[in-house]
Amino acid sequence: MVDHPDKYDYSRAQVPGPLTQEMEARKLEKKRAQKAQRKQREQAQREERQRWEQEQGEKQRFAALSDREKRALAAQLQDAGTTLANISRCWHCGESLLGRIPFHYLDFSFCSTACLQTHRRARAGHT
Repeated sequence: MVDHPDKYDYSRAQVPGPLTQEMEARKLEKKRAQKAQRKQREQAQREERQRWEQEQGEKQRFAALSDREKRALAAQLQDAGTTLANISRCWHCGESLLGRIPFHYLDFSFCSTACLQTHRRARAGHT
């Protein structure tokens, strides 16, 4: 189109105008911005996945502790004056209770009534 502007009827053929340096630069800049956005989004997803995996690991470790070990950990953390991040977990499944209203039974806190009932049944079976 640049070399032969009058050779064909470019508008009737619906051929867009020739790309200028400015248009190419804008197109390249747009691609770069999209690539940077995609990388940033992927990085955020990776970080979120790592936080989730870490939370799942803590949840499993806490759930694997016996009631006696959980109480000892709670007492140790309270004596040290640290935050109750590890204590604010469901005593049955280890789910975090932060931002939730826990269900209480004796000195235990649970994330749901199902966990509370399961824990009560397990304790009844042990006594």
